[in-house]
Amino acid sequence: MNIDEFYTLTNKVRASLPEDVKSAARITRDADHIVNDAKEQSAQIMDQSKAEAARIIEDAKAEAVQLVDSSEIKRLATAQAKEIVASAEEEARATKAGADEYAQEVLGNLESFVGKVLSTIQRGRDKLEHKAGAETGHE
Repeated sequence: MNIDEFYTLTNKVRASLPEDVKSAARITRDADHIVNDAKEQSAQIMDQSKAEAARIIEDAKAEAVQLVDSSEIKRLATAQAKEIVASAEEEARATKAGADEYAQEVLGNLESFVGKVLSTIQRGRDKLEHKAGAETGHE
């Protein structure tokens, strides 16, 4: 290999590296954006489920107050209110579990995506090292 070939090859490698670095940085920003979106969606779902649970509880309390006309109605109202509260709490737990499951799924997908990106980057680096080693061996 003569000096001109060496400089040409070196310039080609230098020219391709910045684009790969920019691509990796962009992928990292995209991954961060996905994680932040998942966190925001999870927080929104949690806020919505808490608000819905509070609304259901308030509805139950309002309904219970209206039903307090006699001891039997009061007993029935209390039982029904407890059922509504228990139902609301269960619904809130289920919604939270769903939000957590969704966040886990998004993070799992992100982890897989980032793993593929890292694998692609490593293959590129391996090819460059192999190419450089092969060219060095032909001197």
